[in-house]
Amino acid sequence: MAVSGAATLDKHANLIANQLVQHRERLLEPRKEKILRPFSYKEACHYLGVNQNQLRHALRTNDSLPQGTMIRGTRRYFQASEIHAIRDHLIAQNRLESRDITRRVGEEQPVVVASINLKGGVGKSTSAQHLTQALAMRGYRVLVVDLDAQASLTQLFGTIPEREPDMLTLYHAIRYPDGDDLSQTAQTDIRDVVRRTHIPNLDLIPCNMQIMEFEHETAGHDQRRSPFFTRVEDALAPIRDEYDVILFDCPPQMSFAVMSALFTCTSLLVTVTASFVDVMSLGTFLGMTGEMMSVIEQRNGERPYDWIKYLITRYNPTDQPSVQVAGYLRSILEDSVMTNEFYLSTAIADAATSSDSIVEVDPGAFHRQTYQRAWESVTRVTTEVEQLIHEAWGRDEHGA
Repeated sequence: MAVSGAATLDKHANLIANQLVQHRERLLEPRKEKILRPFSYKEACHYLGVNQNQLRHALRTNDSLPQGTMIRGTRRYFQASEIHAIRDHLIAQNRLESRDITRRVGEEQPVVVASINLKGGVGKSTSAQHLTQALAMRGYRVLVVDLDAQASLTQLFGTIPEREPDMLTLYHAIRYPDGDDLSQTAQTDIRDVVRRTHIPNLDLIPCNMQIMEFEHETAGHDQRRSPFFTRVEDALAPIRDEYDVILFDCPPQMSFAVMSALFTCTSLLVTVTASFVDVMSLGTFLGMTGEMMSVIEQRNGERPYDWIKYLITRYNPTDQPSVQVAGYLRSILEDSVMTNEFYLSTAIADAATSSDSIVEVDPGAFHRQTYQRAWESVTRVTTEVEQLIHEAWGRDEHGA
């Protein structure tokens, strides 16, 4: 029996969308929004960059500092906002090493990164989630921008596009004016688009299917008068200096919005899994991206990046083929491949079922060693990214 393609696909899409909305609402019930867990004494020290004796001394000698809350008997826990308040005090008192001063100073400029690859399923969104949350907990002021119409990252932060059909996104800040009169504008102020997240220091520009409208509009507008590749940069200009790090989570496609983000960026983070299929796809993607960027550079001049790095994701150090492909990739691209990888972890996978990151989940919900391996993997990658950020700021290896 013949099946109607359009009707059947539309029916299946609606069934899946409705079930996903119900699933997410169950996860967020009864709070209806995400709430960040408190952090242990050890975790607070990690995010501050001090040892436990240093933190204990600071708290004992400064009654005005947040003292945390006693939970589970004699264990002290801190909210993220309390950790940031302690950090501000330690910086003011010159008690932190320069590498742990995680704010721009002087003439240092925001680091703007695109997480990108044309291959789907390589962990772009989860990598962006873990990196931005870990950087925010370390004290960086972070803005994460979702450019993917599927809105995976937006949903990981607890915002459900289906629940908010009129949600403001980056599209509303970069869209073209109606008609040919460029003196008119239909754009929304970018400050009205930015959303605070449940993690202090971390803001989100969400996404939904409307971003595809930018593709249609770009094709129908005169690019000589209003080039598409400057629109993201122009939209972000009013708030750019309010952040230390801005990260774009790009879809697996070379869209006009992605090319505009690439023009805006100061650095590229290319995620790739350790498989030959993905490495072959990576070569095609890099060639296409290079051609696209050369066209833009011919029009508007070269925009050199501070760094271009390749992050291996979903890495299994006990799987010999994965180890071989990672080694093969490093033999080709050498130190352009990051030293550390995001491990394939059951802790991270299990946390993802509730849209959580390793920063958000309760460590007690996992086997200690399983959680520790995931935690250490995220920490190592984050630390390496921090080093790249500081290099872009012109600081030496000690962060001075």
